[in-house]
Amino acid sequence: MSTQDSLSNKEIFDLLLQLLHAERAGAKVCMQSIQEAPSDEYRQILLDIHRDESNSCAGLLNSIKIIGATADHRVGDFAKKCMIISNFDDRLQYLNRGQQWVVRKIEDALTKIHINQVQNQLREMLDVHRDNVTRIDKFLEQHTAD
Repeated sequence: MSTQDSLSNKEIFDLLLQLLHAERAGAKVCMQSIQEAPSDEYRQILLDIHRDESNSCAGLLNSIKIIGATADHRVGDFAKKCMIISNFDDRLQYLNRGQQWVVRKIEDALTKIHINQVQNQLREMLDVHRDNVTRIDKFLEQHTAD
């Protein structure tokens, strides 16, 4: 890969920070939604997604340190937008669209990142998010929150 194809450290930082804000928002949605979950199955999938979102936050914070930057404490606006959705299945579907957005962001940037440790962390995060998208889709096919 030529340096023309690579993202600058500033561009990598901006991407990592944007993803971190999104992951914090996803984790917040999961934690708040657990209280309202209509069944143990819903609570379990939310707990699992929360664990993955938290792990992604930790990985992103580590990647930000690797590039010599410092993260802020912001939570993305996605959390507010998601939590106003009262229908639980619709909220979970919206959460899944957030997971899909993360997949697209990472896919678009992955080959342009020249720092192996950061690229590896994002690749792991990508795999987890792809799995979660599939898992939530299947879950919603089999469950209804009525």
